[in-house]
Amino acid sequence: MDGIEIARRRAAEINRELIAKGSDITKPYQLALAAADAAGVEVQKVDRGSPMLNGARAIYDPTTPLILHEATGSDFDDAFLVAHEVGHVQLGDRTQRDEARHIDPSRPSEMPPVGAERVEDYSRRQRREVQIDLFARELLLPRATAKALHVQSAMTSEDLARMIGAPRAAIVQQLLDALLLPEADPDLIKVPVERLLNEKQKEAAEHWGEPYLLEAGPGTGKTQTLVGRVAWLLAKGVDPRSILVLTFSNKAAGELFDRIAALDGAAAAAMWIGTFHSFGLDLIRRFHDRLGLPDDPKMIDRADAIGLLEVEAPKLDLHHYKNLWDPTENLDKILAAISRAKDELAGPLEFERLVALMAAAAETEEARVEAEKQAEVARVYKRYEEIKGAMPRLDFGDLVTLPVKLLTEHGDVRSELSVRYAHVLVDEYQDVNRSSVELLRKLRPTGKHLWAVGDAKQSIYRFRGASSVNLANFAKDFLGAKDGRLTINYRSTGEIVTTFSKFAEEMNVARGKDSSLEADRGGSGHVPEHRQVDYAADEMEAVAEAIEAFRAEGIDYRDQAILCTGNDKLAKFGAALESLGIPVLHLGSIFERPEIKDLLSILSMLVDGRAMGIVRAATMPQFAMGIADAAHVIQSLAAGTAPEPAWSATAEQLPGLTAGGRIALGEIGKVMAGFDEKSQPWDVLSALLLDRTRIAADLGTGATIASRAKSIAIWQLMNFVRNPAPGRGLPIVRLLDRIRRLVRLADERDLRQLPASAQGLDAVRLMTIHGSKGLEFRAIHFPGVNSNSLPRSPNMFQGIETADG
Repeated sequence: MDGIEIARRRAAEINRELIAKGSDITKPYQLALAAADAAGVEVQKVDRGSPMLNGARAIYDPTTPLILHEATGSDFDDAFLVAHEVGHVQLGDRTQRDEARHIDPSRPSEMPPVGAERVEDYSRRQRREVQIDLFARELLLPRATAKALHVQSAMTSEDLARMIGAPRAAIVQQLLDALLLPEADPDLIKVPVERLLNEKQKEAAEHWGEPYLLEAGPGTGKTQTLVGRVAWLLAKGVDPRSILVLTFSNKAAGELFDRIAALDGAAAAAMWIGTFHSFGLDLIRRFHDRLGLPDDPKMIDRADAIGLLEVEAPKLDLHHYKNLWDPTENLDKILAAISRAKDELAGPLEFERLVALMAAAAETEEARVEAEKQAEVARVYKRYEEIKGAMPRLDFGDLVTLPVKLLTEHGDVRSELSVRYAHVLVDEYQDVNRSSVELLRKLRPTGKHLWAVGDAKQSIYRFRGASSVNLANFAKDFLGAKDGRLTINYRSTGEIVTTFSKFAEEMNVARGKDSSLEADRGGSGHVPEHRQVDYAADEMEAVAEAIEAFRAEGIDYRDQAILCTGNDKLAKFGAALESLGIPVLHLGSIFERPEIKDLLSILSMLVDGRAMGIVRAATMPQFAMGIADAAHVIQSLAAGTAPEPAWSATAEQLPGLTAGGRIALGEIGKVMAGFDEKSQPWDVLSALLLDRTRIAADLGTGATIASRAKSIAIWQLMNFVRNPAPGRGLPIVRLLDRIRRLVRLADERDLRQLPASAQGLDAVRLMTIHGSKGLEFRAIHFPGVNSNSLPRSPNMFQGIETADG
């Protein structure tokens, strides 16, 4: 989110100006008052709970202008409240009143893109508040200052927290950002410039009344048109609170919010912009009483769900799906079937009814076996919902099906929401599934002022029930619908657009339709090139040569990408290109990376009496010991001749270690001091990285792409472990179990995505075709383009029917 980096840079600039005039970071409240004074705003401190605050913690009143804030009893907390409101003033909200209720000085810039946290992405007003909170933290302690104090002055997070009176969690997050994330290049910060809409874009943006579907191929400016429609609605006098904008990824929602906020920040904060799932969760929280749920129901992801079902599986009389060796595999298949059923709005009873019909109609042994399998799924489905309901917990499928149930059964809620959200805009309509369509039908029963944009050729969520059939059925689902089509591609050269248009003509989802596009940029004189090699090993050298050739023409490494059909291929290509001297940026599976395994091995020793993690820890420079010493520690623990934990042993209690081994064990003891099996993983790891070793400091001074990749991976890990893993038991055990399930299910793939600040690193990007959607590069390399491998399946050329045909 580039808006956040812009905000932090502005805060750091103000800090430098104030420090030059005599302010001091060790006096945060005085620093914040100076920042307010420089912005022309008065500050008044009032008692906590004062009627003047209207239930808020701080208020900015633009009519005076004045910042009111509660007296917290802490200079830093008082300063943060003031700095937060100064952020609103400095970042474009000078004329808008603000009431700050939920302020978090330790807030990360990005939510971890994995598990249940995917849904909890910052949305609507939260996106602005994230930006403002990070402005405030940067104003009081810039990342550059924190980094210098840690690296050069050897100050720990605890030292810094004491020095400025801040919560340690806030200092830790600022240090992690400063040391582990690359410093963003200001020349590479992209601020979208909204160009004037062309004739067809303008016609689409200004449609009024009937439901409308816009077909927008790649690069034709669909987001530009959607933002243009929002601008047109606002200019027409539409209340921004009546505008609902829905999409399918947090990244897309963030981009939409940023671009709309650039036009009108107050309006962007007032309207609802986010994913279908985050909107569904919001509805569930708002109307929880109608659904018999608590006001803030907790989420579980696929890995958590499997953990619940592993306990229940022996009681469910499974035969076809029984797997004593690895129950995860079959339970994952069952949960996938349950998820698909929810996509089609088939609850446990309806699913059971359909299975009974399936069994009655079975005439062959194969059909009977399949019916038996589905009967097992039905039993698990019923029990799964009972377990979730008792906890209570929600899964991803519930986030759309429960709102549909809510709006179906409660006419007053349906009426309230259809009036409140008079204008509904849907991005990426090709990715809707049946439950999403039904939610839209409940919100806009007549389809009036429903505006959607999509392209059947770009569907990427077919695995969860999305289907081009839903796009084709738009006019059936919303009677009287109108449509339009964008035909000018602004992204690519004429040669690429022509190649795409010819390819698209052969796709079943586009067959019989006009898929041709016109390139606004015209031709470049370079047609897409297909190079052939005789052996697979030669392919990597050919790609390396092409990369260097483009670089010689002025295309930096960072502006080139390699796209593959799977992460395994990416890992192989990454290693091969690095061996050929090409810098690549590819995190791969986070939990398989050596530096992450190192940290987890240290963590595991707090809950593993055998101390097996010491074998891996012994390979780390900070705790280096010979394999014989590591084996001796493990054997002594197993024999009961050494105390637990091993690092507490005296020389007499653990004889036989070399001098180096005893030193290494002592260093491990220093890291572990004060922690035990009940400690939170984030506390242990942050102390390890920032207070008890120089691991983060050393990484913060690394200059190579490889060291930067290590830093980013550790930052992703720390962002992941911020929130405790759900469930019962010891926190570290829960975390390690969750990681195992995520890896087993490949549900940690989104952690491989690069944080926004890493985009400026000059290295070739490696990513899957799926993961590249919506990104732009000056040069693209497609290895493995063979007749039997890309496209991987004929299904890519076929529309996928819904379950009812």
